[in-house]
Amino acid sequence: MSRVRIVVADDHMLLRQGLRQVLESEPDFEVVGEARDGQEAVEVTRQLRPNVVLLDITLPRLNGIEAARRIKQELPQTGILIMTIHDSDEYLMEAVGAGVNGYVLKDVEPPTLIEAVRSCSRGNGYLHPTVAARLLRRLNQPGASGGEGPGRRRLGEEGLTPREFEVLEQLAQGASNRDIASRLFISESTVKNHVTSIFRKLGVTDRTQAVLYAVRKGWVKIS
Repeated sequence: MSRVRIVVADDHMLLRQGLRQVLESEPDFEVVGEARDGQEAVEVTRQLRPNVVLLDITLPRLNGIEAARRIKQELPQTGILIMTIHDSDEYLMEAVGAGVNGYVLKDVEPPTLIEAVRSCSRGNGYLHPTVAARLLRRLNQPGASGGEGPGRRRLGEEGLTPREFEVLEQLAQGASNRDIASRLFISESTVKNHVTSIFRKLGVTDRTQAVLYAVRKGWVKIS
């Protein structure tokens, strides 16, 4: 079994211990390191090269967003999952701009956290549906960058098929591969193939980037 190696960065020792217990309840998860501040998170990640770094935002010495930015610059293949109390559009947009793979709030249920870590470890990214909806609303505001007008599907340039566009719409709603398979009446393996094809055609590497691309093009919109 391929193990998912994780670093947990939070300035509260009890929370780090609690996260370790939750994560290591999965047989293929291993917390290989902890960090008490952002600078230490960068250093520990550089040394241990985990699959995923779980980062708080309000860390001493170096905040989590800047730590994420530095980690991505040095180790772009490392998945970064922000876990924070901050339900703020500003923090969310900054985190996305720093290249994080996922963003969840600290009141998330353990199964969702495990799903998010696993998704980030595979390079797929993860946004909780409520967070994804808020991000899309923010990007759909007047003056948001890019876009060809909501609802306009200029897919010819990218070569997306109608089915791939349906999958992309589901990604924009924060749906998992299993959810998409159920909703579109196709297998999970077929969903994975479509997602891989979408990434290749759009020139992106994870779900968050694909959704942002679609919003800026005006292909998807949250009503």
